[in-house]
Amino acid sequence: MEAPAGADPVHLIHLDRTEWFPHSPQYVWAWMSQTDQFQQWWRWLREFEAVDGGLTSGGALHGLVVPPIPYRFRVGIHMEEVRPAERIIAQLSGDLHGPADCSLRPARGGCDLNIRWHVEMRKPAMRAAARYAKGLLVWGHDQVIETTLSRFKVEIERP
Repeated sequence: MEAPAGADPVHLIHLDRTEWFPHSPQYVWAWMSQTDQFQQWWRWLREFEAVDGGLTSGGALHGLVVPPIPYRFRVGIHMEEVRPAERIIAQLSGDLHGPADCSLRPARGGCDLNIRWHVEMRKPAMRAAARYAKGLLVWGHDQVIETTLSRFKVEIERP
């Protein structure tokens, strides 16, 4: 996955995370596609909206992210291609910009959910902070990802 063209490496955040679920890709997708539940599941997500079908080709998700460090940022996820229970290819926009994809693959009696992106921080305050405290920004990013996956695992196991 390529970083946005011309991006300064100081302003880039890369993610390549795989999480195993003890369920089929179809079951995990059924939960992933419940966009109306996202704000309830994730306290860090505010002002959320799904546009033009949300998790469908041509759809989008928009929201305000509030990580556990003192900054907030807005992000849009624009769905370029969505194959339910298989793969999402998307572009992030707003305060983070760049390519992203998510895939579900059968694995070990369940499925692997793989999330990847290579995004550039565009918000001026984030760019300035990255010059001196990129580790803190990456830590905040990683905490949001960890919280997202942990909470999703809790929700998907609810009766």
